[in-house]
Amino acid sequence: MASESQDGSLDLTQSETKSRFSVDNLTLSTQESIQGWLFVLGKIAIILFVIGFPMAFAVYLSFTDSNLVNLPGEFIGLENYVWVLEQDVWWTSLKNVFLLGGIVIPTNIIFSFSTALLLREKLRGSTLYRVAFLVPVSGPPIIWAIVWKLVLFPNEGGIINAVLLELGFIGSYIPFLSDTTLALPSVIMSQMWGFGLSMLIYMAALSGLPASVMESAAMDGANKYQKVRYIIWPLMKPTTFFLVVIQLVLVMRMGFGAVFVMTQGGPLNSTMVPSYFIYQLAFQYNSFGQSAAAAILMFVVTALIALISYKPLQSNAEYYQ
Repeated sequence: MASESQDGSLDLTQSETKSRFSVDNLTLSTQESIQGWLFVLGKIAIILFVIGFPMAFAVYLSFTDSNLVNLPGEFIGLENYVWVLEQDVWWTSLKNVFLLGGIVIPTNIIFSFSTALLLREKLRGSTLYRVAFLVPVSGPPIIWAIVWKLVLFPNEGGIINAVLLELGFIGSYIPFLSDTTLALPSVIMSQMWGFGLSMLIYMAALSGLPASVMESAAMDGANKYQKVRYIIWPLMKPTTFFLVVIQLVLVMRMGFGAVFVMTQGGPLNSTMVPSYFIYQLAFQYNSFGQSAAAAILMFVVTALIALISYKPLQSNAEYYQ
């Protein structure tokens, strides 16, 4: 019940106030919206804590002279960014990672699509082949980098050197990881075999191809090459678009495990990549401010790559029902 106060205004009873703000009085769309926000609120809080706060703190550190004994340090403006951009090793790392991505991404697409097509034919032992192709991506990158380092050792313990020497193709051991001309190709070669996940995505997409289209092609007398060239590959463009964009976005992170284990950025920074350069600044030289600035620049480059590649790749994608 409502009662009149001394100043003449109406006071609502507690029951009337509750009924006015009852959830039942809200529209269905508003109730669904509230329920949706309640479901995702916890995840948003986790994302903000795990990603948002560290990123904001990294931006702050990039404007300071922070180090291990001076944290968070004094504000120095854009000096860290200027310093990073003046370093030849930064530009060398960018060149190396773009070369790495320019070789690894196309080979990943070619190998994964070709392998998915072969395994689609239901060959004997196809399950074993799938497992074999998935093994390189199932373990931590560091483990496989150690394996490749052992394979490329310039002594009798290195499998490649031992085989080539035994066959008489070389007269002495090849220093794959300590030669400035061979170190980067060796790192790139170690990154070319992790296409198992892309292969699985292609296999899932191939299983969803419309059967009517393939049956029509068979009735028209199309051979296997014509089916792949004129039917399957065009229908795989959305999947290819997805894989290329994801790998382009991740290109700036490529090679860290291999460089960390196999070369440490050497010899003479010939295998340096941005992620390892950032690691060096932070954990070897204790320059957290400069490391944060390099990380922010790496994020900006990654965002630009994503924005530039998204539109043209999407325009070429053909979707099917």
